[in-house]
Amino acid sequence: MKNTKNLKHKIDVVIPFYNENQNLKILIPSLYSVLNSLKKYQFRLIFIDDGSQDLSSEVIINFKNKKKIKNNFFLLKNKINRGQTYSYKKYFKKFKSNFFLRIDSDNQDNPNDIKKIFKIFDLNHDMILTYRQKRKHNSLLIFQGKIYTFFCNFLTKKKLKTFTSSMVLYRSKFLNFDKLSFNDHRYLPLLAILNGAKKINIVDVKHNKRIYGNSKYKITNKIIFGPFEFLFFILRFYLGLIKG
Repeated sequence: MKNTKNLKHKIDVVIPFYNENQNLKILIPSLYSVLNSLKKYQFRLIFIDDGSQDLSSEVIINFKNKKKIKNNFFLLKNKINRGQTYSYKKYFKKFKSNFFLRIDSDNQDNPNDIKKIFKIFDLNHDMILTYRQKRKHNSLLIFQGKIYTFFCNFLTKKKLKTFTSSMVLYRSKFLNFDKLSFNDHRYLPLLAILNGAKKINIVDVKHNKRIYGNSKYKITNKIIFGPFEFLFFILRFYLGLIKG
């Protein structure tokens, strides 16, 4: 991204991926263009290859070389597929930023919606969630997400309409990744609030159907094992094992 004068803050945009060759060809130019249009902030675009076996990393390297980008564009690699939580831990070990925006690599989120986030963002925000309208997911998965949101609101005494955002802006201090493991990345909005995040907003965004590839998480696993995983996460938090 371009360096401009009088930038108010640095923000990392973090994209873990696994075998998303075709999707990255679409995502990277669009994302790069959107971030360049937001002149008020300095962005670092950080991709994390979670042990891909296709040409995903080459897509990123080729784009960087084509655009002759020298700064603020990074690629990290896991030797084997370790999952998103491990990938975010790797990001935090290498980079330090007060804020970071997470976005999936499957193009189900529209990079243009990032503009909606930064239209309302100020440096006092702790988190900005996105609410995916007319989700293109399995109906059982959507229902499970509503139940999950209900319990998250109960635990946090909030009245948020979603805790399942795939594109979220976080204040980093509320997320201690050194303590996280398993699939804890799924619970980052809940964890941020439990750790003290207070100024929170939600923006409505479009949800696109995946065109290339398949979800890395089987729906049956989410539905059957998801509740137990959630309870295990809550237990570990209240035992102080993952509390920030």
